[in-house]
Amino acid sequence: MINKDRLLNEFIELVGVPCPSKDEKAEAELLVHKLQAMGLEVKVDDAGSKIGGTTGNVWAFLPGNVQGATRLFFEAHMDSVPPTTGTKVVRRDGVLYSDGTTTLGGDDKVGIAAALEAVRTVQEQNIPHGDIQLCFTIAEEIGCLGVVNLDPADIKADLGYCLDIGGAPGIVTNAAPRLFDIYFTVRGKSAHAGIEPEKGINAIMLAAKALAALPAYGRLDEETTLNVGQIEGGAATNIVAEQARFVIDMRCMDPEKLERLKDATISRIREVVEAGGGMLEVEPVEGSPAVHVAEDHAAVLLAKQAAGNLQLPFELTKTGGCSDGNFLCGYGLPCILLATGMSKVHTTEEYLRECDLYDCARWVTEIIRIAGQQ
Repeated sequence: MINKDRLLNEFIELVGVPCPSKDEKAEAELLVHKLQAMGLEVKVDDAGSKIGGTTGNVWAFLPGNVQGATRLFFEAHMDSVPPTTGTKVVRRDGVLYSDGTTTLGGDDKVGIAAALEAVRTVQEQNIPHGDIQLCFTIAEEIGCLGVVNLDPADIKADLGYCLDIGGAPGIVTNAAPRLFDIYFTVRGKSAHAGIEPEKGINAIMLAAKALAALPAYGRLDEETTLNVGQIEGGAATNIVAEQARFVIDMRCMDPEKLERLKDATISRIREVVEAGGGMLEVEPVEGSPAVHVAEDHAAVLLAKQAAGNLQLPFELTKTGGCSDGNFLCGYGLPCILLATGMSKVHTTEEYLRECDLYDCARWVTEIIRIAGQQ
């Protein structure tokens, strides 16, 4: 059995520490202290120095006491979206809220707190287990920069679990899309808009025509999305715009299908821009690899068995979002997402049911226990 009072108090402590992206130093130092007190091997990597941050990812390792048992990896991120400083938790009718001036920070302190409590429970109750590795990353909220800049050679596990998605504990996400952000720069020709506009080539209008020429946007099909998320251009109202920029976010569960969509989108936009006398510069940036862990994979079956043992309603889902789990899969670690109960994240209305906090820790503990028997 987990210690509910300890878990609740630790969650409240964790969310009270300022932890904006790239400045998670206070949170990292607190976690290092806690992990060392638990007797784990702890290190902080150099990911922070690569992104101009104040700390790196925090790693911890507990050697197994069962030879040959499945080696497990649990991951959550330390940063929270603003406003995140000075979170004060309000308990009301079995639900945790902030006081309304900040986010709660359950995204992703519930994952961290659950992992810490699970490992403590395993230690205190002498539960047989394989190697357990924890990784608490930085800067997830601004592009998964912590996991992007970790050294994959540091991963010493057979299966991975990312504790960072909404929904009640028992829900497993085993599929997520590959992502591209494509940065387009349209170059036209400037001219005075009131005296000789005919001598100019309006980059804003060329960009608009090119975007209007796309066959579709939004949800293209059940596994593919395309979104024009940013656009800017021009220097002044009386100048024919010489330049315009826009960004397209596209995602698909099928990596090869996404590659074809990327190429077709760039080709169509270039055709329209050049037909209008403009020039186009394109920079495709791959945001994350796709996740697809089979329904009968050991990672899924282990989570399913643990949920069943705890009478948590198991459900297998996919998501259109991307997380650290995408990159962990890209590094070769089969990694699925475990729902933690977080709700209305990234808002000051964020909340977490206490029972979901407890069930998340119980679920992780049971996964460790079952794996130790295999």
